[in-house]
Amino acid sequence: MRRLLVLLAGAGAALAVVAVVATRRSTAPSGRLERLVRSTIGLPSGPLGWVTARRMEADHRPIYPMMATELDLQPDDDLLDVGCGAAGLLASQATHVRYVAGLDASGIQVSLARRRLAERIDEGTAEIVLGDATTLPWEDGRFSVVTAYGCLEFVPDPLRALSEMYRVLRPGGRAVLTLGLATDDASTSGTKNRWGFTAWTAADGRRLLEEAGFADVSISPPPTRYFTLQLARGTKPASVPVPGPVPAGDSVSPA
Repeated sequence: MRRLLVLLAGAGAALAVVAVVATRRSTAPSGRLERLVRSTIGLPSGPLGWVTARRMEADHRPIYPMMATELDLQPDDDLLDVGCGAAGLLASQATHVRYVAGLDASGIQVSLARRRLAERIDEGTAEIVLGDATTLPWEDGRFSVVTAYGCLEFVPDPLRALSEMYRVLRPGGRAVLTLGLATDDASTSGTKNRWGFTAWTAADGRRLLEEAGFADVSISPPPTRYFTLQLARGTKPASVPVPGPVPAGDSVSPA
């Protein structure tokens, strides 16, 4: 048993290296490689999935403070993390936030996340849901902040997922998320490399968020050596006030 665990740990470390290499190469698609990356990094499953899920959380730790700075989390925020993994961001950077929720499509990640946030879940200030990023199980305007790290790169329909994030964001809310690999090649924008990672140009990434409804969109290149995915930001416009009835006796001047 001990030997098996050592072998699995070694395999997990090797796959972590593969993930870094994968995000920096842009060769022709390969179904076998894409399935390997998806089953270990994109959607951890099986015995190896438990190893890679824990390994990813450790590898992502340097990123969480940077994401928190971008999110500018406040005590009265309600935060949703789509593709939350083992809840590393929620547990380490959002302890002061009023309410946190996470969604992941991996049963392994959901199990780890629920274990990590067990106390907050019992208190009613957190929830972790097994689900699909393209059909979020929350009502319109539920959250003030939405984030996603390393999620859209594996979602079959990123526009639909972004539209769902926009839907559950309340007016005036903000989103900070990763949007695939950066590329300057317009001919490959929106396509996957052989490892299954999607790349977008900054212009296409901006159009994607705007098509989902976001305003004030900005796209940045990877800011640190730990960060290989470009960073996207956007807001949901505040509601436009509806004019009230004109008081009796008042007149409205023609335009």
